[in-house]
Amino acid sequence: MNIGPRTLKSGIAVAISVYICMYFHIEPPLFAATSAVVCLQQSLGKSLRNALEQFIVNLAAIGVGIILGLTVPVLFLSMALATVIVILFCTKVFKAKNQIVLAIISAIFVLASPQDQFLEQAVSRSLAIMIGIVTANVINFTIAPPHYEKKLVDKLIELNNMAVQGFTDSVNRYLHLNTPQPEELEKVNKDFYNLFRETEKLLRLYRDQWELSLPIWHKSTEDKETTEHFYMEYLSYSRGLWQRAQDILYLAEERKIRRAEADDPTVSCEFNHIFEMLFNVIFNATSYNQELQKKIKGEVAQIYPEPRVWSKLNRIFNEWQEKHEPTLFYMHALNEISVITYNIRWFAKESARLLNF
Repeated sequence: MNIGPRTLKSGIAVAISVYICMYFHIEPPLFAATSAVVCLQQSLGKSLRNALEQFIVNLAAIGVGIILGLTVPVLFLSMALATVIVILFCTKVFKAKNQIVLAIISAIFVLASPQDQFLEQAVSRSLAIMIGIVTANVINFTIAPPHYEKKLVDKLIELNNMAVQGFTDSVNRYLHLNTPQPEELEKVNKDFYNLFRETEKLLRLYRDQWELSLPIWHKSTEDKETTEHFYMEYLSYSRGLWQRAQDILYLAEERKIRRAEADDPTVSCEFNHIFEMLFNVIFNATSYNQELQKKIKGEVAQIYPEPRVWSKLNRIFNEWQEKHEPTLFYMHALNEISVITYNIRWFAKESARLLNF
């Protein structure tokens, strides 16, 4: 039977918080154990920022409990007011909705103190609660602390591979008129954005995580900010690539309809030459992208200059225009090719830009 980090941390946090309360004769240790367990379930895998937020919110909730306990002697009324006030604090003041449950528990634990010794018992219970919260967070950050960067890099590359594959597939589908079914398109879109949200969440966790080791063992603050910005740019790049792939799929469907209405005319040599040129650009862009993945992994990447696309296509466009009359069919084809060329150019230039980031 395997014991996971959450189970192990919960047991240790309860044991230590109860032991501290017993050692210093802080009653009741049950409150320390309860707050430790609830706190750990909420904060497992979270950042130092969350830990500080948790501490401040619960300290405020304890303050609310003590004030209401001294001013509103009717227990059910004081607990109801405390619940409302704590929820308002967490949602309107602290903007910490995920801390509501533990904060309400803290206030109620304090309010449940015997009235004949309220202040003394409230202070003791408050100490027990804070011992549980602090212990849980210390355990969370010292035993199997989260390391988000490796997970983030893996997800960024997985997302990027999916975006690049989707982009090249969309160009092929436009060329060969092999458009996907709506349900297939919906599924791949859902899969991509689920993966995107997972990656975005890891990026937030990485950005907020607490570095436990000595600063000399880690990157400087400036380096870390640069790395975070690079990861954000890379995430945005993959999303932009996917969105452009969806635009090309839409054009593929439009081209299919347009050609069917025109009785499927023969594809001109110039059109095929244009796509041959564009696929060369895609090949270059995917090469840049592979080097970019090396950079994301921290490996040495080869730097490429930004590609020149329009100048190389200009001659082929001119030849195409000279041989074909400017009919509506021709103008639609030209517009589509222009959009696709722009998107492929964006892919190549953006990957090259990030390589030089």
